[in-house]
Amino acid sequence: MEKLTKNYSLFYLSVRVTALFILLWATVLSVNAKKHPDAFIKIKQGMLTHEVNEIMGDPSKTEKVERHIFSDFGHVVVKDHKIHDIRVKGKMTEKYPLPRRQNDIEGSENKLRYLRIGYAKEEIQSIVGKPDAIVYGKDHVYERGRYIIETENNIVTGLYQHTETGLARLDWVKLNFSPGALLIMNITIAFIMFGVALGIKPESFKMVLKEPKSLILGIFSQFLALPALTFVLIYFIQPTPSVALGMILVAACPGGNISNFMSSLAKGNMALSISLTAFATIAAVFMTPVNFAFWGKLYSETSNMVIPIRIDFFEILRTVMLLLGLPVLLGIGFSKKFPKITGKIIEPVKKISMIIFLIFVFMALMGNWGFFKSYIHLIIFIVLAHNGLALLTGFSIGSLGKVTRTDRRSLTIETGIQNSGLGLVLIFNPRLFDGLGGMAFIAAWWGIWHIISGLVMAYFWSKKPLPKEELETVEVKSER
Repeated sequence: MEKLTKNYSLFYLSVRVTALFILLWATVLSVNAKKHPDAFIKIKQGMLTHEVNEIMGDPSKTEKVERHIFSDFGHVVVKDHKIHDIRVKGKMTEKYPLPRRQNDIEGSENKLRYLRIGYAKEEIQSIVGKPDAIVYGKDHVYERGRYIIETENNIVTGLYQHTETGLARLDWVKLNFSPGALLIMNITIAFIMFGVALGIKPESFKMVLKEPKSLILGIFSQFLALPALTFVLIYFIQPTPSVALGMILVAACPGGNISNFMSSLAKGNMALSISLTAFATIAAVFMTPVNFAFWGKLYSETSNMVIPIRIDFFEILRTVMLLLGLPVLLGIGFSKKFPKITGKIIEPVKKISMIIFLIFVFMALMGNWGFFKSYIHLIIFIVLAHNGLALLTGFSIGSLGKVTRTDRRSLTIETGIQNSGLGLVLIFNPRLFDGLGGMAFIAAWWGIWHIISGLVMAYFWSKKPLPKEELETVEVKSER
């Protein structure tokens, strides 16, 4: 009775912590959405800079820029030879106006909406055409870029107020993932999955299959409960459509490649962790496209999306087959045909794949450091709340299922550590989402944050003692 009471107290503590994270995110969003005082409407063209400062106060920053003016469309702001902002002429009628891909709509469409923040300035003319004029001036920025006063030679020449709220801004940003970087990421994910498959052996499942309750709970937690609860969370916090679909895609992905390491560090049930990774990796070939297509389509139909985001089930299935299905088949086949070689290389392959993955995450972060600093405040609490929900889902299902503490630790980690790298590959597929900003930011920050949260939780659990009868499940002796 005392053990059950302790389990439920931990469960409710986790619920309260997750609720706090969501509340913090909602507070940050509400602060970000507040409009500048009515002083902005007092600014008129022709005013001098010092007159603006008397009315508005000091700007949060002042930037030297060049503006490529298109009389029919608006203008593009360039800084450091890259697109710094896109200021579309006229009002946006959509609730969350999404930028366009060139193969979506042609003709009279405002061509500035084909551009992305971060493109090289040479791409402006190749996509939109020659500008009517290029002028040089300064941007006086207020409230994280929501209110901008344009000046030339210390005279106000234009006023700009972003019509889109913070999260919608992400869709206009193109993260720095070149075709070469995307190819490297594809190869990295495939190599990691090959390394995971080398450890998938029938012997690994014997202990778990004798008592399959924890395995069934883990599969339920990862492929049914987490996507469904993610859908509920989305309706609670109401993010932009692309951010919502990014959350759904992450929830539809299988467990991350470092979950076994974290489960070992946390003194979880390694047999269960390995089994869940194996089942999830194989099942994800089909379940990831099914889950994303189902929940994504349901969200698209029930939300107020004026511009529906196309969900191509068969393209997602094809990509997942290439990145998960093929490497897993090759890994299992290699392990079966060359058992002695597999025994020698399996640990080095796992370590190398983890190092490569961490290096890639670090390099990708450094390559997008400017975007990270500018926009992390918009999504940090969303990912934090979503990851907290994922960890809570695994922990809660383990607690309500009355499994052992070692099993509960593995269930928590396997549910909370998602293969967001696979999500990024799908997002940057030009035939699917072409790097849609909201989705990309969610998956990219997930890839960093779940490593931090997983290691912190694993370290905390590694310091907590376990009953003697559970210690034997912490380590799985390698089959020789």
